[in-house]
Amino acid sequence: MEGIDVVIPTGKNSEESHYSICYTIRSIISQDLQPNNIVVVENMPGTGVQEVIQQQFGNLVSVVSGLEKSPNISFARNLGAKKSQSDIIVFMDDDVVLGYSTYLKLIYQIMTRNDFCCGANRLWTTTKWYRYLSLDYQMNHNLQILKAKTFTPSSIERSTGNRNFSEYTYIGNLGAIRREVFEAVNGFDETYEGWLYQDTDLMMRLCYFGYSYEILSYSKLFCYHLSHPAEKQQYRKVNKDKYIQKQAKLRVQFSNTNFFGRFEDDISCAVIQRILD
Repeated sequence: MEGIDVVIPTGKNSEESHYSICYTIRSIISQDLQPNNIVVVENMPGTGVQEVIQQQFGNLVSVVSGLEKSPNISFARNLGAKKSQSDIIVFMDDDVVLGYSTYLKLIYQIMTRNDFCCGANRLWTTTKWYRYLSLDYQMNHNLQILKAKTFTPSSIERSTGNRNFSEYTYIGNLGAIRREVFEAVNGFDETYEGWLYQDTDLMMRLCYFGYSYEILSYSKLFCYHLSHPAEKQQYRKVNKDKYIQKQAKLRVQFSNTNFFGRFEDDISCAVIQRILD
């Protein structure tokens, strides 16, 4: 089917997350170009998301259960992609708000000449964002508030001192991919646990196989990230080790620095550097 579908995994209790997914969906249905389908995958039990979405959006949004492999976000995204029908799949997180109503149309135009895209500028709120936004406000009013309240993160990983590029969106956070390409590379790798490194792994494999891409920030696309406390440390080491093993198996090194178009302090300007014997 021509057009786009949007897939959103969610694993947070709707009330405790202050209904962030409702702001995400409202920014989608405010778009000039409407998706054929919006698929939400519930990836943790007891979120209450199905009831909230039914109340807020009725039949505009489909909610499917991803509890079979909870809390595996790769499984949730892959399941959402299988439930979608359009040629282009847009992935979004449940705490991402599109900055302008023209963005899905622009992503669709970008995808007419590329296999995938991501890397929109990401502006962050504090974790108390819900104190100044309201679902009772018109969406354009919420966007004006976010414009005044958000900031660009310093993007330093405290454990290593390295940049973590959180000022850009990875492909699962806000990105798009052609369906046939997603299926050709077998989607997100479900052997990763919980969160972390799944997006980087997919971007690495897409670059390894030579698929074309565009960084969304080059077209001035940005989104707002509704921040929340998150505990991902339990997955960090096991997923990092798995990612390093994946690079070794492919005999490549993948550079986030060069992928996002930053060349500071890198000897090589290659996104994918193949390791020779």
